[in-house]
Amino acid sequence: MFKRRCFNRLALSLIVTVFLYAGAAAVICQDKTGTWEDADTGLLWTTRDSDSEMNWDQANNYCKNLDLEGRSDWRLPTRAELKSLYDRSLKKQFKIKGPIELGGASIWSADVNNSGDAWSFNFFNGGTSMSPTRGGCGGSGRALCVHSSGEQGERTD
Repeated sequence: MFKRRCFNRLALSLIVTVFLYAGAAAVICQDKTGTWEDADTGLLWTTRDSDSEMNWDQANNYCKNLDLEGRSDWRLPTRAELKSLYDRSLKKQFKIKGPIELGGASIWSADVNNSGDAWSFNFFNGGTSMSPTRGGCGGSGRALCVHSSGEQGERTD
């Protein structure tokens, strides 16, 4: 009986410790503005993706029409910019650095070939893929918008 009571107290203490740590980590990592600047590249990123799957045209329009932090000059990132966020050593489902939260692995890039096919980057495995964009068909992915900090784009504030 004594061993069981000690075990129950130990288990309860461990559970409480884990929840307290998780709560503290969440508060530390929250970004109230919805953006994060990557110190390595100087790029300003949204901290959340588009929250839904969409085709490339929809993703491109999503970023073009985004108004966040008084800026309306957001865009889809290039494959190279997306790759700069990938860190295979991270111990989370989508291996993206910083406080960025993704709801899906596949993120559209701004890169399009001569045929109009668009590239996307996969934050689950670090791979890229191409999907057709003409004729209303093509793959689906999410939009993660970026702003070049050095750009003197249109501000709405």
